Amino acid sequence: MNKVILVCEGLHNRAGIERMTVELANLLSEEFEVIIVVIDPFSYETCPFMINSGIKVVSLNTSFMKSLKNFNIPIIKSLRKIFKTERPKAVITVATPLVRLTAPACLGLKIRNIAWEHFNIYAGSRKGAAFKAIAPWFVKNTVVLTEEDEKDYRVNYAPRVVTIPNFTTIGNNEPSACSTKVLLAVGRHANQKGFDLLIQAWAKTDAPGWVLRIVGSGDDKQKNEQLAKDLGVWDRIEFIEAHPDIAKEFQNSSCFVLSSRYEGLVLVLIEAKMMGLPCISFDCPNSPREVIRNGLDGWLVPKEDIDALAKELSLRLSDPEALKKAGKAGREDAIKRYSPEAIKNQWLKIIDK
Repeated sequence: MNKVILVCEGLHNRAGIERMTVELANLLSEEFEVIIVVIDPFSYETCPFMINSGIKVVSLNTSFMKSLKNFNIPIIKSLRKIFKTERPKAVITVATPLVRLTAPACLGLKIRNIAWEHFNIYAGSRKGAAFKAIAPWFVKNTVVLTEEDEKDYRVNYAPRVVTIPNFTTIGNNEPSACSTKVLLAVGRHANQKGFDLLIQAWAKTDAPGWVLRIVGSGDDKQKNEQLAKDLGVWDRIEFIEAHPDIAKEFQNSSCFVLSSRYEGLVLVLIEAKMMGLPCISFDCPNSPREVIRNGLDGWLVPKEDIDALAKELSLRLSDPEALKKAGKAGREDAIKRYSPEAIKNQWLKIIDK
């Protein structure tokens, strides 16, 4: 059986990139012998995601950032040794910054090196954007998550860029009945996720009986909790630590809200739709407008516009029947576009190309 190796930095955080790395490995293990190479230390006990038993995980037990002072040479040597021993058909490099490791490690080995980037080319620093534009020149293909991302890469003259969205298996669960007055937000408490903007908008939202439930952990959680107290909405917000049973959170909610300043393809937005929740989101770069069909299964408001978000929330949360209708339409669309079956063939095509 042909082999595929996924190379990632770590698998210890409960975050979207780590989650999709495991999900893709599990999906591809139906067709290939799959190996995950992790740069950071790894243990199955601390990994928050279920890895199929047939998948081998190899840890280099080091650090990408620490290795920079040695020009990454030790990591490159370790990767090259693994590649020469395993002889995979393809290497999937999770995030373009790691191309500086896998590209030299693959040199001359006739291995398809596929970069898999989860963020927009402009997310982060200018230096990071420049590297993202350069990295595709050193791999066979670069996979991005949205059509807008692909356009941005091509504007920057990056070659061989293709779009393959993320997928989710959460649709196997019973969807929400949209019968509770709970508005759900999920993500890390970090500047990117914009929970500070959401809390400010919630303070201006007229939604009698509704509770905003924010599920997530992170460095900014205490600051966001204090903001809720300062704005007098502490009793209208529930702060829940991140936990693995996210399907239950969707089932116990009636609407989903995304307040991010920027995103790649928002997996949690796809999951919300697949679980039958209507979605209200900032129109941030780049994916909400590709996931949400505005006015059909959700509603978009201008990015970082607190007043517009508050107005939209007040309007939509006052009409429970419209929420149920939008949620049903969203589930049907998400299953069609983002199920594992819909995405698997796209990956097989690029690996076999």
